[in-house]
Amino acid sequence: MDQPATIAWKYEANLICQEDLPMLAAHLLAAGHDSPSLRDLAGRSRREHPAEIRRLFGHTMEELGIRIPDYETAERCLLHHMATQLSASAISPKEAATRVWQGIDALTDPEREFVAVVGLEYHLDFMSPEEVRAWEIAVRLSAKALAGTAFPYPQ
Repeated sequence: MDQPATIAWKYEANLICQEDLPMLAAHLLAAGHDSPSLRDLAGRSRREHPAEIRRLFGHTMEELGIRIPDYETAERCLLHHMATQLSASAISPKEAATRVWQGIDALTDPEREFVAVVGLEYHLDFMSPEEVRAWEIAVRLSAKALAGTAFPYPQ
């Protein structure tokens, strides 16, 4: 189960759907987190009005002492998350490439390198098998370098 800070950046990076927040709140309760808004959110339906879910989620994070990151920080968290997943062989380079886009506001050299290398995925259809393998190796090396750097948001 993700921690509240992880849920905050994943939500902001659009990895978590708004309608899934009540169930995630219930999981947080079961994991020992508690606040009035968290209990309220956990009791809501997936079909609750989106504005109400957003409001409760914001209050919940505030009560838990979690600052919801801005979108750019959430995107950087996504980069680090994808790099960590790749380094652990939990996902493939192609899977990472489907989630990482060239417009991400990468701030550090390892982030920029990762975005640049992953971005070559758009040319895979025109690459030879050897070039694809070389791309996958470059993505994994870049991911390993990025995974070894500081995460841009508290975990």
